[in-house]
Amino acid sequence: MRLLVATLLLLALPSVGLGNTLARDPEEEHQPEESEPPRERFDGTFEIPNSEITLKLGGYVKLDFIHDFDAIGSEDKFDPSTIPTDGSDGENTRLHAKQSRLSLDFHRPTRRGPARIFVEGDFFGSGNSLRLRHAFGSVGPLLAGQTWSTFMDEDAIPPTLDFEEPRVFIFVRQAMIRWTWRRSDRLLVALALEEPDAEIEPPAGVAGSSEDPLPDLTFRIRRTGGAGHVQFSGFVGQARFRADEGGEDDETIWGINLSGNLAAGGRDRFRFQLAHGDGLARYRGALAVATDENGRLEAIPTGSITVSYQHFWNDRLWSHVVYSYGEEDNTAGQGADAIKEVEYAALNLVWELAEGISVGAEWLYGSREDNGGAAGEANRLQVVFQLGFF
Repeated sequence: MRLLVATLLLLALPSVGLGNTLARDPEEEHQPEESEPPRERFDGTFEIPNSEITLKLGGYVKLDFIHDFDAIGSEDKFDPSTIPTDGSDGENTRLHAKQSRLSLDFHRPTRRGPARIFVEGDFFGSGNSLRLRHAFGSVGPLLAGQTWSTFMDEDAIPPTLDFEEPRVFIFVRQAMIRWTWRRSDRLLVALALEEPDAEIEPPAGVAGSSEDPLPDLTFRIRRTGGAGHVQFSGFVGQARFRADEGGEDDETIWGINLSGNLAAGGRDRFRFQLAHGDGLARYRGALAVATDENGRLEAIPTGSITVSYQHFWNDRLWSHVVYSYGEEDNTAGQGADAIKEVEYAALNLVWELAEGISVGAEWLYGSREDNGGAAGEANRLQVVFQLGFF
């Protein structure tokens, strides 16, 4: 019911005004479209001697000071799905710099159009080790490697200080091969084959293994205008459980996603996402397929909404508020502890002290309700210090 009400409120919002300034979001700012021409030297690139290659070094150092007022299982990022629902109490303080990252961005002209190689990592790997985020190459309309899924909208990512982003926001980087058609300056269409990775809850007491028999097929259609962009995207995939005795069981998963990033007067931005599908949680790293009352695979119907608004108080001070809600129609085979609903909300204030240097504070709230009715909630205060050179 809350998802229906939130959707109606979103659709009832007045039309937004014109503008062309995007928020300074570290998740998206470094990520131009794959067929964008090489940047000029004044934009931070430099030429490699005796070659046509230009290179841009990117990255930043970010310190997160986190205090949890309630128990939660994810200490480094705010994930409502890890909130305990057994009434547990807890309080914790954490400091880390795992989100700090480094990137290399190479460009060169070719007979087939601009060519690009982009590699980026952060330190969320095991033991603070370097972890691969992006590694792709592109030439003209063709891209191959690992980057944001075609199904998601990276330019609609809410600019939270929290690293997790809203739990139900479509958010994944994975390997792919993608072809992009630019029908005009305003219309973009892309089609891709992407890494399959559906999480399956197997039938109880049945020995076997999960399989991903086919790549996911994804697409996006994006319309851009003076006020920003609106995007419609989708995916279809297949999940399989192969029993040691009894053969295989296949299930189709799919999802659709309507999203956008629009001007809301001055530099203010309004971002949104509406998503629905069977097995949709596969694109948020959560359970996609469980079993029905007969122990057969069944994709979990999922719906979600995320809305956010960013307001600039002046040239260097801005705030952002985001609300996200998701619900699952749990299958008959799922237990009482299966997640049914999650909420995520955040409010922040960020001050840009100088170019590439900022401090900010954010309040986060999350809730979780399980299939059996048990529920829990959590509150967090996060303060960040960030120094970047891109």
